[in-house]
Amino acid sequence: MVGREPVAEPSFASEGSKPMPWSQARERLTEAGEFFLSTVRPDGRPHAVPLLAMWLDDAMYFCSSGSAHKVDNLATNPHCVLTVGSPELDLSIEGRASRITDPATLKRVAEAYGEKYGWEVTPVDGGIDGDGIGPSPYLVFEVTPAKVIGMDKGSGFAATRWRFDPARYAGT
Repeated sequence: MVGREPVAEPSFASEGSKPMPWSQARERLTEAGEFFLSTVRPDGRPHAVPLLAMWLDDAMYFCSSGSAHKVDNLATNPHCVLTVGSPELDLSIEGRASRITDPATLKRVAEAYGEKYGWEVTPVDGGIDGDGIGPSPYLVFEVTPAKVIGMDKGSGFAATRWRFDPARYAGT
């Protein structure tokens, strides 16, 4: 599924505006550092936290201490939203989170964290470990996007919605 373009739909737009190209949104997801993750507590209350995440292989990845509230929330309900903003473009990624334990994927994620954030991160049994990221192992999650909504503030506040292949996120 890597490399397939999602379907763009104008969500709302100023007169004469066009859907934003996915390449513009993907570039922002790739370069952004800080995101907010929103999950739902078992009792239905929302929970939002800032974290470092990355776009890799057409999905979002983040890591967390196993004792964090977000981990408990995702165990009960894997649906979540990651958001990121900038003066030019705001993005919201709706999807389904799943814990990653596959050694090859953990290695790829650890290398990507190292490149993006300058950490020496290594895969360990069931997660990753690195200088300055907390007690090892940190659990790694992949958020498979169902849709991404972008607000292009540079072109008259035009919003575009991109829908991904439903087979990728069954149940989202």
